[in-house]
Amino acid sequence: MALFYFLRHGETAWNAEGRLCGRTDVPLSATGQRQARLLAQRLKSTPVEALYSSPLGRTRETARLIGEATGREPEVDDRLVELNYGAWEGKTFEEIRRTDPPTYCAWQSDPGRTAPPGGESGEQLIRRVTPFLDAIVSRHTHGNVVVVCHKTVCRLVVCHVLGLPLSEYRRRLVMENAALNILQPWEGGWRLVRLNDTSHLSTPHADPCPSAGDF
Repeated sequence: MALFYFLRHGETAWNAEGRLCGRTDVPLSATGQRQARLLAQRLKSTPVEALYSSPLGRTRETARLIGEATGREPEVDDRLVELNYGAWEGKTFEEIRRTDPPTYCAWQSDPGRTAPPGGESGEQLIRRVTPFLDAIVSRHTHGNVVVVCHKTVCRLVVCHVLGLPLSEYRRRLVMENAALNILQPWEGGWRLVRLNDTSHLSTPHADPCPSAGDF
């Protein structure tokens, strides 16, 4: 049976500043490059059957380093791109709260159904990601499959496969830069093997990743 590794990219300058970073192609910072290298080293001993990436530069660079460590060429899939924040792109939460309090409050209450002005809701994101998820589950029935994507994509995928309300993804799930999440199809559904694992950023190689053959 396969294991699916959903990874968040390393840090960008906008991440560090608390700015919403959706479709803007902000590159990895020096910190983000270090995080991506440590994540790649974490996966170096894991046999990887396939490696997928969002089209944005921060994910492609993270995936490139993982590909070098695991011997896999990243395959870019546009459906993995981050949430479209529309008019809120590049702004901080405080800036949004000051300029558009009604929409901000509605979004905080239910980001699954509410979209930023000109942007995308959580439900809209999961509708485009679900066909990708269905395709890789059908294509890869054994082995380890790595998907390098984004904070919101990772959180919504976890909610979706576990049957959690999409409205809860911001309140219930933490997803740090270079985090590792592992999901496994199980008895007609899914089970969560790991969530928001960033132990490799402080103690590289201390906790090896499980492999599909371990289950």
